[in-house]
Parts: sequence; structure tokens; C-alpha cells
Amino acid sequence: MKLVTGSCLTGVYLYSTLWIPENTRKSATTSVFEMTEHKERKEIPQPPEANVSWEEQATYFEKYGMEDLEKAGHMQPLTEEDERFVEEVKAQAGRRIAARKARGQLNLAFSPEQLSRFSQYANRKHIPPSTLAKAWILERLDQEL
Repeated sequence: MKLVTGSCLTGVYLYSTLWIPENTRKSATTSVFEMTEHKERKEIPQPPEANVSWEEQATYFEKYGMEDLEKAGHMQPLTEEDERFVEEVKAQAGRRIAARKARGQLNLAFSPEQLSRFSQYANRKHIPPSTLAKAWILERLDQEL
């Protein structure tokens, strides 16, 4: 067996080349082909039902990709109702994104010590520091006006 290495931007590849004597090449090639074919026919369980936890669903879909599910016959075309639902979700997401982009933003500069004190206080109140800052500013604005 001869090992060959290569590289790409994300890491190192490891390739193996098997040297087979001429007289056994056909049987070895057939065995390799049968092993590959058997691997592609791997049984994949049905996808989890909608009532299982998100963790179980995530585990399943991390293990089996779309191609695996399609080969196993678990993929079905969307119904008209499914397509309407997808379009509705896309529209809602678009509106939320547009609303976020339309909001103004205020950046505040704190010294490291001030930011640490403020963050610790917010953590004791169990709210994000940005939420606390916004609440304080709006409360004070209401008092002043």
C-alpha cells in the first residue's frame, strides 16, 4: 500500500493506493466495487417524528445528510401547503430583518473597569447588559420629558 498526501486550504488529505498483482486484480477490483456498492445501500432509519426533541432531530440530521436521505427514499416533494408555509416564513423573516435594519443604534464607550462593573450588575439581574442599558436610558428619558 502506498500512501500519498496532499493539502488544501482546510487541511491535509490522505490518499491510499493499493497495488494489486495483475493476476488478482479482477477479483480485488470486484471486491472493492462490491464494498462501495454495499456502503451506498446502507440502511438509514426513518427521520424522527415532529414530536421528538430538537436535540434528537439535530443528532439525526447531523448524522445523515440530504443525499443519504434521498438515496434511502426518505425525501418527499413539498405539498402546496408546505410551499405556502415556507413562503410565509420567508416573508416573516424578511419583515423582521427589515425592521431590525430600520432601527437606530447607539454605541457607548466604557473603560474596562466600568464595563466590567456594569456587566456584573446586569448578570446579577439576569439580563443582558445591552437590555439593562436600554431600560435605564428609556426610564431616564421618561423622567426628563
